[in-house]
Amino acid sequence: MLFYSVLIVYSILFTFLTWKNFTNGLFLFFLLLPTYLIRLNLGSLPTTLLEIMFWIILIVWLIKSKSKYQIADNINQNKILFAGITLFLISATISIFTSSNLRAALGEWKAFYVEPILIFIILITTFKKIPHKIIYALIVSGLVTALLSIYQHFTGWQVPYAFWQNHNTFRVTAWYGFPNGVGLFLAPIVPFIIYFIIQEWQKLKQKNWLLITSYLLSAICYLSAIIFSKGTGPLLGVLAGSGFLLLVYKKTRWPIIIIGIVGIVSLVSLASLSKIKQEIFFGDRSGQIRLVMWQDTLNFLKDHPLAGAGLTSYSQKIVPYHSQVNGENIEIFHHPHNIFLTMYVNLGLLGLVSFLLIIFWFFKTVMSNIKYQITDNSETVQQCNNVTIYLISSMIIILVMGLVDSPYIKNDLAILFWLLPALLLITKNYELEK
Repeated sequence: MLFYSVLIVYSILFTFLTWKNFTNGLFLFFLLLPTYLIRLNLGSLPTTLLEIMFWIILIVWLIKSKSKYQIADNINQNKILFAGITLFLISATISIFTSSNLRAALGEWKAFYVEPILIFIILITTFKKIPHKIIYALIVSGLVTALLSIYQHFTGWQVPYAFWQNHNTFRVTAWYGFPNGVGLFLAPIVPFIIYFIIQEWQKLKQKNWLLITSYLLSAICYLSAIIFSKGTGPLLGVLAGSGFLLLVYKKTRWPIIIIGIVGIVSLVSLASLSKIKQEIFFGDRSGQIRLVMWQDTLNFLKDHPLAGAGLTSYSQKIVPYHSQVNGENIEIFHHPHNIFLTMYVNLGLLGLVSFLLIIFWFFKTVMSNIKYQITDNSETVQQCNNVTIYLISSMIIILVMGLVDSPYIKNDLAILFWLLPALLLITKNYELEK
């Protein structure tokens, strides 16, 4: 009873805040992304604290926003993107009815597809230029998650047995209950921290050293938490995203190419790096499990090439195709740990095609927005000040992680994914209006 009383008071206060200052409401929403883990029932309807905040934001937006009708202009100017979004939603809706659990499928449809896309629409019709306040909220949310993970690393506090004492894995989980949740959330935010560091550093006379130091410490905390969670995908993602940023900047282009070549040669030739090589090339137990899981999934998709499994149904429908790994019985996971296979099995062939269409629009738009300068250093600096470069870096991180995991199938991850095309579209519209 006390919980629901507090919830009612919080909802009233959040409604008042959002009504008075819509941007502050969005700031708090992104700051509290992990509150999707606070689950409750309103009557017979399951929901989360984050979802309650979302519906308050949506209702206020519908009532107060004068720019919501401008969505038509965005559609006309970005036909590929909105065609992809339409097909994405259609495939998700169809996949409700191919699911083996209608109630669970409706919940996933709402939380992973409808609500994140509505947040995308709210963002692009609310902001005329990059909303730094929203990115600040994300960074702070990630920092609190990182600090909790670091504390867990030294204490083991609230880490489930399976990821701590069991086999002495000692992997941190923050509030997610599983290690990969830490890296999947933190890694795509790292480029935004770098963006703000560069922004402050390039202020010739008014450098805010306290702010720069805060961002640097935040980046260290993020990387520490990702390392302590021992997720290969997020680590490789951060390396790929950071490597891209270093390649873009003229002064670091050749050094990073040389470092990359030396690193690859060392990885292939040095026996001392064999453990890392095994992990990267799927030679360890985790890698072997993924290879078998992907093969099982492909075998399933050969028999169900159009519809896939439907929402929330992969773990049930993959059972006849499930194989042992080197003679060991392995648990069946909820998704095939690959973002493209996950989209295929969840949404069918149409869903996969629509997802690829959205990704295609993203990179096509980015490439048309960025002015590559390779001769004039001042123009290169201006280029590295362009937020779109950091959006690419963040998307690269998501896609690299997506090779070995599914950095979409969680409430916060789905919203984080749709934030990137929203920010890109806001940037594009701003440049067109200048």
